[in-house]
Amino acid sequence: MNTKPVRVYAAALTVSAAALALFVTGCSDDSSGSSAASSATSTAAGSSAAPSVPASGGASTASVDGKALDGKFETTCAKQGGQLALALSDTNNATYGTLSVSAAISGTDTVDAVAVAGSKGGSNGLPYAIGFGNGMPGGSAKVVKDGNTYKVTGEGVSGDMSNPMAGPTTAKFDITFTCSTVVGG
Repeated sequence: MNTKPVRVYAAALTVSAAALALFVTGCSDDSSGSSAASSATSTAAGSSAAPSVPASGGASTASVDGKALDGKFETTCAKQGGQLALALSDTNNATYGTLSVSAAISGTDTVDAVAVAGSKGGSNGLPYAIGFGNGMPGGSAKVVKDGNTYKVTGEGVSGDMSNPMAGPTTAKFDITFTCSTVVGG
């Protein structure tokens, strides 16, 4: 039995989960409904959580393989050191349950990670996940900045969690993070 596709799939999901955990805990606020995320944010940001900043002057959007991920997104943009964390969240999405879309940018133009994840919406009612990690096999990503709007496009790795032996698949993503402000930036 060839285990290489399973290892690549597992690595891609690990990167996706790690990126998602980083952004959910690093960019959430108390209104997200997760006390663990709020606690981690308080620890990471000092004595107070980074505020969630609603989009203004344009809408944050996300699509996968050309299909819009409809959601009432709350946009959070925060910078610490040379790392910019961008996150969209919809905690009560009809299709994906808790839907999180995030990206990590270092410097001005390097996309370190992208994660799109839902607590449901995958095949057979399982969680939905797509991920990209810089340096991991499969996928690519680039960012274009216009003021406080960041457009992240590329291709991530996904898979059918109900059939892990099917191996990884790729999915194109197109995400616009419209930040009214960048906390710490």
